Amino acid sequence: MADAMTELDLVVGSMITSRPDEDRAAYEEELEWLQDVQDLLREEGVEVDLVSQPGTEVWEGGIRSFYDLYQLRRLAAHLERGEDVRMLMGEASMNGEDVDDVLADIWDDQAQTRFPHLIKHQGDGGYYLPVEFAEPIWVEYGDGDDEEEDAEAEGGFEEDNTVSFGSSVALLRELTEVEELFNQAKVPIGGPRQALLALKTAAEQSVGNGLPIILW
Repeated sequence: MADAMTELDLVVGSMITSRPDEDRAAYEEELEWLQDVQDLLREEGVEVDLVSQPGTEVWEGGIRSFYDLYQLRRLAAHLERGEDVRMLMGEASMNGEDVDDVLADIWDDQAQTRFPHLIKHQGDGGYYLPVEFAEPIWVEYGDGDDEEEDAEAEGGFEEDNTVSFGSSVALLRELTEVEELFNQAKVPIGGPRQALLALKTAAEQSVGNGLPIILW
């Protein structure tokens, strides 16, 4: 299991958690949901098999706090612009109200980034798929209260019925570049580096095993 002290857990494995020989009803519910998801992704130009290897899990890890992920994204966004990040590294925590202007511009599509799968992906939840595509894809699932409850029960989409899918292939490439930028900037051992290592390990496992990363 992932460390109980982590706020964001990472699993590399099948999005179908039940094998048909273990719980046929649960398997068929998850299968139906994921077939719909595959259709939605196909409409966005992404062909991926989400229904194979049911019940398979090959790796677990976690990120200590959502702030560590925020700082990883923040440092990456500033470093790719060639900025000095020493002041950013010295900040102890986010006050919960102010969002970094550079990140806000990227999230609002007012600025570009070389690291879209790191920065523009859902922070809490979502998936990374072991296929290549350019930008994270946000999809909407269902349109009614009953469907929302079903999705939540199945461990699927959040209450607003939207979820993001990133590419673990692209994420691995981005994190390799960010790690080099961290080394050049002498970013110390700490939360953002731990978040980078956890995500990079997950991406390596995802690409190597052809299975998604599940964030929760």
